[in-house]
Amino acid sequence: MKFQSTGRTITERARRRRLAVMAFAMGLAAAPATWVYAQGSNGVQNSQSYQQLNKKYQKLESQMQQMAKAMRAMQQEQLKLKKELKAKASKSSPADFAAEQKRIHERIRRLIRRMNRESGRIDALESKNVHVLIAGDINTQFINKGGSNSTFYADASPMIQVRVDKRMFANVAFDFYTQSGQAGGSEADIGAANINYLLNDYMTLGAGLITSPIGGIVGNYNTAPWNRWLVDGSLQDNLLPPNELGAWTRGGIPAPDNLGYFTYFLFVSQGPELVSTGNNTAALNFGNWNPSAQNGKSIGGRVSYLPVPNLELGYSFDYSEPSPSGAYSIASSDIQALDMNFYYLNRHIDGLFRFRAGWTWDQITQSYLNSPTQPLLGNMSNGGQIEAAYQPILSGIKYVKHIMGVVRYDQIYGPAGSSFPAADFEQRWSLGLDYWLHSNEVLKFEYEFDNLSNGQSGNDALLLQWAVGI
Repeated sequence: MKFQSTGRTITERARRRRLAVMAFAMGLAAAPATWVYAQGSNGVQNSQSYQQLNKKYQKLESQMQQMAKAMRAMQQEQLKLKKELKAKASKSSPADFAAEQKRIHERIRRLIRRMNRESGRIDALESKNVHVLIAGDINTQFINKGGSNSTFYADASPMIQVRVDKRMFANVAFDFYTQSGQAGGSEADIGAANINYLLNDYMTLGAGLITSPIGGIVGNYNTAPWNRWLVDGSLQDNLLPPNELGAWTRGGIPAPDNLGYFTYFLFVSQGPELVSTGNNTAALNFGNWNPSAQNGKSIGGRVSYLPVPNLELGYSFDYSEPSPSGAYSIASSDIQALDMNFYYLNRHIDGLFRFRAGWTWDQITQSYLNSPTQPLLGNMSNGGQIEAAYQPILSGIKYVKHIMGVVRYDQIYGPAGSSFPAADFEQRWSLGLDYWLHSNEVLKFEYEFDNLSNGQSGNDALLLQWAVGI
């Protein structure tokens, strides 16, 4: 960045540089597949990785602010010299004025050289090298669920983010986990593989495989098993796509008149597969990326509004035509979801209260898989959850402040089939108790009370988990 002898201010340039460095730091700290910013042992502490990164960012920002201040002072001196030269133009003889003009112009040139050196120092602070961040989580569980044998389970989800430059970065995440049913049974899956470009302060472009934003709670707050409030996922998750494979744009913008912020995540993705549930109805199979399994693509996204920092209201949508290539008739699917996230930290309650809620509707029109003689009736499925947690982090009692109590109610309606455990209606009450050993290490206890429709007995469950975020 070179300066000329003009009166332009550098305030806007300095602001943009600070925003660029902030975007760099936050891009490293917030990865789509697994959050490095962890809800810690007291519910609000950062993970060690984030603390270190944030410390470096604060130091960098302080250095840039000092340089920007020095440059503003030099610019003010430059303007002062110009005014001094203009004032002397009417009071000096031509010879004297020419000599004074030469002297002042030389001083201005020296100031410009100093300003350019300072600008170069700021440029040097902005990293142009490739940076690699490794994060993820590891957890092990014990599950004792009615109707099945008790079992231990282990899962490791490493994530790697590569920062190519201050605007471009790539993410890749894997999931390695044990699976019952055979000796030494284990599985591997890919959770993220995407490339992102920071277009400006309000928009990021990306393509590849990423956690789906639909529904809000799963994609934004429960991206890793270790930072969930409870061990088990919600019934609502059965109605939501876990991933999106396609292209997207995401970001945030301030609301008019300083009335909060809006966020958005809009995408075009591969879309779900249409399958028969075996009872003359159709269902959606998410995660099948075989192009012969679905011809129509999904168009969807999530938008949210934050009137205050501790409250977020979200709306999601996903429309697709999930028919196999060559199908007789094209069906359509429409997913819509609402979600809310709220937290309240206050000494009057000696701690932190958090509340989440969400509801999803899946609509499939009447369709045919192969011919008009094999109709699949259209159907509607819906479900949601209400979840609350409290942690007395301000109590001052050494061990009590590390404990978090959780309660969740979730339910789901729809045709019995692969998306539903046993019936067209299921509801559960889940009680949990978490103990944070460190900011990124937690022990969890959960008990589920399960109820099904049609007089069928549910499968109550006991779940234990030890999880660590890295």
